[in-house]
Amino acid sequence: MVNWSQSRELFHGRLVAKYNESEAKSYDAFVGTLTKEDEEAYLADIQEVSPLLKGHSILDVGAGSGALTKILSRVDGLVLTAMEPSPDMRELLRSKPELAKVPVVEGGCDSLDDRQIFPESNFDSILSRQVVNSLFDPLVAFQNWLYWLKPGGSVVVIDGIYGRDGWTGVWEEEVDVTPLAACQSLATIPYLLEFIGFRVEMVNWMTRTNRLPATRTKRYLVVAKKPK
Repeated sequence: MVNWSQSRELFHGRLVAKYNESEAKSYDAFVGTLTKEDEEAYLADIQEVSPLLKGHSILDVGAGSGALTKILSRVDGLVLTAMEPSPDMRELLRSKPELAKVPVVEGGCDSLDDRQIFPESNFDSILSRQVVNSLFDPLVAFQNWLYWLKPGGSVVVIDGIYGRDGWTGVWEEEVDVTPLAACQSLATIPYLLEFIGFRVEMVNWMTRTNRLPATRTKRYLVVAKKPK
């Protein structure tokens, strides 16, 4: 029988293997590429609830091929860092001219070993887009985020309402491995964030983003802060 720790290692290995060159390009074409209108809607929804200010150090965790990083790069003066475990995703991100100067760090976030990737109190904000639903251990991820954030820093979680039928093909086997894969409630992520020490500031739908035809699954935002 495979124990929990072994399952974690197997899962992370599968995740990186699945995002091979072909899958990464497919993801970038259908999920990772946003129009200017999409980017503006995302940014307006984020800025309304968690303003991003010049000089702020920002981590895009689980950056994929760089969709959220590209959105954030529209804000002048942000100090951006992207983190992504898949080498093919990182290569795609680095290939985008507008992201050429963004440091790209290899790594995940939902293992205790990941905590050493960044020093304590290193970022003003941590943002994730469609990452939480695919975490093997979201509680450990949130603990790592809390560690990496400066006191008073914010975490912004962007995710969607996914059902089991959203996990198809090679991804079908992960729906019963990742605890938030088919989460249907806006309450779950805020509950977990508060459980490990965050103060939840806001939970709401992304009204501008959800009005656009490219948004196939309704998106929501959770904003939480590390206590000072």
